Amino acid sequence: MSELPAHPSDLRLLDPTKTTLVLDDSRRLQVQIGIEERIGPVRALRSLPLTQPERYISIQDDEGVEIGVIQDMRELDSQSRAALQEELDYYYLKAKVTRILRVEARHGLITWQLETHLGPRTVHVRDRQHIRSLADGRTILTDIHEGKYEIPPMAQLDEKSVHWLSVEV
Repeated sequence: MSELPAHPSDLRLLDPTKTTLVLDDSRRLQVQIGIEERIGPVRALRSLPLTQPERYISIQDDEGVEIGVIQDMRELDSQSRAALQEELDYYYLKAKVTRILRVEARHGLITWQLETHLGPRTVHVRDRQHIRSLADGRTILTDIHEGKYEIPPMAQLDEKSVHWLSVEV
């Protein structure tokens, strides 16, 4: 059985062979560790969402207290992995940008008019620290509600979108 950390700052790694994740009737994630420990609902957060999205998944209770970390979700059984993936997909829903129509800075916000795979969106970003360029050429916008918008590399965008992106990045 996994032991609780002796101190709240201690890292507890969850053994994938003794950890079971399921979705309850309300589609909320539940965790069972060993045969005795059952906790739910819980939430799952990626420690390294951009560079290692399948590794170091923090499992937390509803108050944000970490229960433990799954080092690599690919080591879980297929049903646990599917339940965890559904939870992560819900939490990390990310709109994929297909076109940038307009970008305007005013009143302390940068407003982006976008077309995404989910339809048209108006996105408000607080400042440039919430516009993150990645090494592979993608750009991630994080709006004022913590929503994520993935802009593909410039080579995959139309001329107008490239113009708006190059002005802001």
